[in-house]
Amino acid sequence: MRHKAIHSLAACSVLWLVSCETAPKPIPDIIVVAPHSDIGAVDFRKDIAPLLERKCITCHHDHASLTALSFQRRKSMQESETGGRPVLVPGDAQHSTLFLVTVMPDYFIEAMPAGGHQLSKVETSKLYHWIEAGAPWPEGLVLQPEAES
Repeated sequence: MRHKAIHSLAACSVLWLVSCETAPKPIPDIIVVAPHSDIGAVDFRKDIAPLLERKCITCHHDHASLTALSFQRRKSMQESETGGRPVLVPGDAQHSTLFLVTVMPDYFIEAMPAGGHQLSKVETSKLYHWIEAGAPWPEGLVLQPEAES
């Protein structure tokens, strides 16, 4: 009996050590999210464009020096990948890096927006529902970073 207790204690110690790593962790293969279901219809111009302009395009624009990702146009988001994952998969938020990185705990290096400025649950829910609805984007619309006041 004592042998089993020592073995269990050793297993718990290993799990504790593994869970306490401080190194950056990769994006998990599966993230299960239960978005708010009472969000209602998500309007791109009212809900998503301002969110992207305020929280994303500051760093992810056409002339960004730190990243090659631009979120100013839907096409550039659909054609880009990060870590082998597509940035935007219309109709599939769980496979869209754009969504996945916004629901990660901020201790993940990939968590966005950078600097621990996580989106609210309402914002992530709107992003989720927009992507699940096919990520509609008005033809020819190019988003701009929010003007600084």
